[in-house]
Amino acid sequence: MNKVWLTGDAVVDLIPDGESSYLKCPGGAPANVAVAISRLNGAAHFMGKAGNDPLGRFLKATLCDEKVNVDYFVLDNDQRTSTVVVDLDDEGERSFTFMVKPSADQFFNFDNIAPLQEGEWLHCCSIALANNPSRNATFSAMREIRKNGGFVSFDPNLREEVWTNPAELTHVVMDAVKLADVVKFSEEELTLLTSTATIEEGIEKLQTLNIPLILVTLGAEGTLVTFNGESFTVAAKKVSPIDTTGAGDAFVGGVLARLSQDNDWKNDSTIREAVLWGNTCGGLATTKKGAMTALPSRSELIELLKD
Repeated sequence: MNKVWLTGDAVVDLIPDGESSYLKCPGGAPANVAVAISRLNGAAHFMGKAGNDPLGRFLKATLCDEKVNVDYFVLDNDQRTSTVVVDLDDEGERSFTFMVKPSADQFFNFDNIAPLQEGEWLHCCSIALANNPSRNATFSAMREIRKNGGFVSFDPNLREEVWTNPAELTHVVMDAVKLADVVKFSEEELTLLTSTATIEEGIEKLQTLNIPLILVTLGAEGTLVTFNGESFTVAAKKVSPIDTTGAGDAFVGGVLARLSQDNDWKNDSTIREAVLWGNTCGGLATTKKGAMTALPSRSELIELLKD
């Protein structure tokens, strides 16, 4: 079992609870993925910054309770924890208002980077690249772990509103894609970032970058996998969804929990099993409300895999 480092934003989501109150919920994609991996008995280590404030301490305690290593999760006295108000429209679609700009996670710097070793994984999302010093530090960590014989996983998870200069988004995110061993896209992200009209055109464009593993999530249809230039689909397990909030992070957690079990993961059988884990975890997460709260346990994963 190899360590999986998760770097980027840990946030507090304020979710409507009736007409005049909000629930305080731990979130942020990298933090969610950390918990997803830990619940699957993986070795999750969170590396990042939050404010040394009540919300930051709440997040750190939550990750500790979930058995995520937080030795490199810094609480900064000078910055404030990312706080996001989540609005739901009449059809259940989410919109986000980022209340703290810039938040503490954007001040992650070179001094906060853990020693990154051979065989370990580093996973990050594009919010970590939105502004400096976090952008330069995250790119440095990506290059460092690859130089040392580890692997990089990247999920764009685009949030344009966090970027001080949104015009930088596409080229900066594509620079991260080029450094990754595994990239997970939604269909919309793939076509947007590659300036193409279809998934097929987007995949064709990405193949010139020699990314070992490209994953495009297709919801109930499963996941389109491109490995060693060959594309195939791994089907999703049938579930009865009630909330898709945590599905993407659960998917990534399932994939990384499986890939990190093997030093030699670049083979067809391991990748198919990892994506099946991801699909199954993503599906299970849609059967409960919330993001982190909906992430499945290893026993839930194994039970659904039997069907």
